[in-house]
Amino acid sequence: MIFDRIDRLVTKEGFFFQAWDDRYSKGVWAALGVWENQVDIVRDLSSAGDLDMMPAMDYVFSADWLPYVTGRTLAEAMQKLEERLALLPQDQIRRNSQWAHLVTQAVEALYAAGSGRSWDGNPPKSLDGLPALPATFEFAVEQFDETGRNKGATNAK
Repeated sequence: MIFDRIDRLVTKEGFFFQAWDDRYSKGVWAALGVWENQVDIVRDLSSAGDLDMMPAMDYVFSADWLPYVTGRTLAEAMQKLEERLALLPQDQIRRNSQWAHLVTQAVEALYAAGSGRSWDGNPPKSLDGLPALPATFEFAVEQFDETGRNKGATNAK
C-alpha cells in the first residue's frame, strides 16, 4: 500500500496525522489536521458521551472532503483516507489551500459548538444544532468565501 498523499501532507506540508481505535466500535480512525489540535478535537469528541459524540460524528461524516475516516484496520483506514484525498483537486492537497482553510473552519465550528459545557458555569451547549457541512468539496467552495464565511445556506446538497 502506498500513501503518497498522506505522506506528502505530513512530511512536506506539516500536517498532523493520528490514528486511534474508536471507543464505540466504529473501527480505527485515520485523521489529518492542519494543526494538531484539530485532530485532538475530533478524537476527543469521537469518544465523548453519546449526547456529544453522536451529533459531532454526524457532522464529521457529513462531508466527504474532511480528512477523518474509519476502517476495520489501520491499513484500511489509511487506505480510505488516501482515497478520500485522491478525490480532491490535487492542487488543494497542501497547507495553504482553500481545502485546508475549509477543514480548519469546519473543525473550529465543531469546537465552538461544543465548547462552554456546564462544568465552566455556563449553561450546557448542545452539538445537536450544528448545521450540516456541505457534502462535497465543490459545494463547500461554493458556500464559503476565502475567509470561511458562509455565502449561503449551510445545508448539505
